[in-house]
Amino acid sequence: VGQIIGAGIMSSTGVAIGMTGTGVVLAYLVSPFLSIISIFPIAVLGASVPTTGGPYRYCSRILGKTPGMIYLLLHITMNVGLAQYALSFASYFVSLVTGLNQHLVAIVVLTFFFLTNLVGTKSAALLNKIMSVLLIGGLLLFIAFSVPKAHLDYVFSTSNLFNHGAFAFVSTLALLSSATSGAQVIAELGGEAKDAGRMIPRVMVLSTFLVGVFYVLIAIGAAGVLPIEEVANQPLTLVARETMPGITFYLFVIGAALGATATTLNATLSWVTKPLLVACDDGVLPRSLGTVSKQGVPVKLLTLFYLVGLIPLALGFDIAFITKFTTANSLLSKLCVCAALFVLAGKSGDVLKRSSMKISPAQARVIAVIAAVVLCVLSSSLLLNLSVSVIAFLAALVVIVLIYANTYAKKIVIENDLDVDYTSSSK
Repeated sequence: VGQIIGAGIMSSTGVAIGMTGTGVVLAYLVSPFLSIISIFPIAVLGASVPTTGGPYRYCSRILGKTPGMIYLLLHITMNVGLAQYALSFASYFVSLVTGLNQHLVAIVVLTFFFLTNLVGTKSAALLNKIMSVLLIGGLLLFIAFSVPKAHLDYVFSTSNLFNHGAFAFVSTLALLSSATSGAQVIAELGGEAKDAGRMIPRVMVLSTFLVGVFYVLIAIGAAGVLPIEEVANQPLTLVARETMPGITFYLFVIGAALGATATTLNATLSWVTKPLLVACDDGVLPRSLGTVSKQGVPVKLLTLFYLVGLIPLALGFDIAFITKFTTANSLLSKLCVCAALFVLAGKSGDVLKRSSMKISPAQARVIAVIAAVVLCVLSSSLLLNLSVSVIAFLAALVVIVLIYANTYAKKIVIENDLDVDYTSSSK
C-alpha cells in the first residue's frame, strides 16, 4: 500500500486533470483494472517462480541474455521516477514552509531516504509501515472534507469529462498507471517474502483495488470542488486549503501528501537494486558492483540509483516531464515480462503447474497477449507525448546495451535457475 499510494496520486492527479478534465475520475476508476491486466503476467510468474529480482530473472532466463539486459536498461530509466517522488514531496513541503527551492528540498529528501536504506530493508520497512498509517489517515481527511463539497453534476458533465478528446483520455490512463500499478514490485522481493508463491498474486490484486477506491474518491474531491482551470496541473493542496479548516489542512499535508510521496520513495529504494544485484551475480554486470554491506545492502548499486534520481533534480527537470518519461519506460518494461510468460508457457508449462493460481499454459499465453495489447496502447500514447530528442536518447541507450551485450557480455552464459521450486521452500 505504501508503494502504491504515493507520488502518483499526489503529483499526477493535477496533471491528469489538465489532460482530461473531470474525466480524471473515470480514469482512476478504469486504471486499476488496466493495471491488473498489465501486471498480471508478473503475478503469474511471481506465483510460479517467486525469486529476488523477479522480472529481470524471468526475462534473462526465459528470453535470453540480451532481452534481459534490455529489461535492465528500462528498469534503470523508469527509476528516474525517484526524482518524481522526491520532487512531489518537495512541492507539498513548500506549501508549509514557503520560500524554499523545490528542487533543493527534493535533493535533501532523496538523500535522507538513500541513507535510511543503507541501514537495511527491515529498518526501511518499519519506517514505511509508520508512514503508511499516517498517509491513509491524511487521505481519509481529504476525502471526508472535499467529497461532500464536490459538485457531482459538474464532475460528470459530458463537457467536462473529456474536454480534450478521447486520445487525451487514453494518455491519461497511461499516465495514471504509474499511480495504480505499484504492486508489481512485490515480485522483486519474492526471494525474501514469506510464502511468496501464495501471497504475491493476492497482494498485487487486493492492494491495487483497495487503493483504487481511495483514488476515485480523491479524484472526485480534486476535480469537483474548484473549476478545472484552477486545479489543472496543480497539487491537491489547492482543494485542501479550500475545504479543510486550520489544523486539518496541515495534518493532510504532513500525513497524506508528505507521507504518501515519502513512502513511495522509501519503498522504491528498498527494492530497486534487486534486478541489478542478480545481474551482477550472473556476471552480466561487474560483480564488484553487487558487493553488499553487513546489513545485506548493495551499497554501490543503491548509490547508482541515488544518482539516477539526483541528476534530473540537479538539472531542474519539471515533474510533468519526469512522470511521462518514467511511466513510458515502466510500461515498456512490462512488455518484456509479457513476452517471458508467453515463451515460458510454450516451453515449460510444468513450471506454471507449481503456481498457487493453477494457470494452464494456454491461459498463460492469453493473459500475456491481452496484457501486451493493453501495454502497447498505453505506452505508445505516452511516447507520442515525448519529444523526438527524448525518443532518440532512449534509442541510443538501446544501441549501447546491444553493443555491450555483444562485446563485454558476449561469452557470459546465464544459468537457467528457474527450475528451482521456490514455492516449496520452508523459509
